[in-house]
Amino acid sequence: MKKTISIIFTLIMLFSFAVSVSAEEFNGADLFTVDLPDNFEQKETNATGFSFSNEEGDIFAVSYSDNTQEDEIFSPADMSKKDIEEHTKALSEETETVMKDYADDFELKFLSKEKVKHKSGKTALACQTKTTIAKGKRTAVYYQTIYEFGGAKNKYIFTYTTDDEAKKDSFNEVFESIVIIEGETKSNLDKLAEYALLAGLGLLIVIGIIKFIRTPERVTRTIPTINAIMLIMIDN
Repeated sequence: MKKTISIIFTLIMLFSFAVSVSAEEFNGADLFTVDLPDNFEQKETNATGFSFSNEEGDIFAVSYSDNTQEDEIFSPADMSKKDIEEHTKALSEETETVMKDYADDFELKFLSKEKVKHKSGKTALACQTKTTIAKGKRTAVYYQTIYEFGGAKNKYIFTYTTDDEAKKDSFNEVFESIVIIEGETKSNLDKLAEYALLAGLGLLIVIGIIKFIRTPERVTRTIPTINAIMLIMIDN
């Protein structure tokens, strides 16, 4: 998966270096919505994402990929500072390796990296980077803001790219408007609560059986109660 992510980053870099429908709220394949400035027009769409650009050459790109591989599930809520450090370091190194085939010199530096509670209620890994690309006699510097979300089915990467340092924070409202339609990856805390709920349910069933064995005449009250509790838990 990390290799796939580095390739996605490479494509974003190439779009920026090489450098149609206006939208206020954009719906991406019924997977997400985001509010885009009127001056951004759709530049490309494919099976794994979309990209938009304006006349100044700024780019907003969205990509999504499978997030159901048990040993590679991306869950920002579970990431420690060490996990974030390892994730961004690996991403930087692998992207640099891929870009060697396209640039004479390439450097991806993370200016900030932290997990944040997004306005939508989901947790995201939010980063800002400074990228330097040299090709022949041309050298360009780009600033990127990147938000990564972990969904129950897909991982989402939203990236804003500009070559103007003064505009590197200009897309904050756009990032705040992101709505991932599918559910979020369950964090370890969620799973722990789920296990506790199942344990509690098991305890109730055992208690019900014990009471039934001791007082058979109460079976008509005990069993329906347990069934009702199970239905409530399933519905919730």
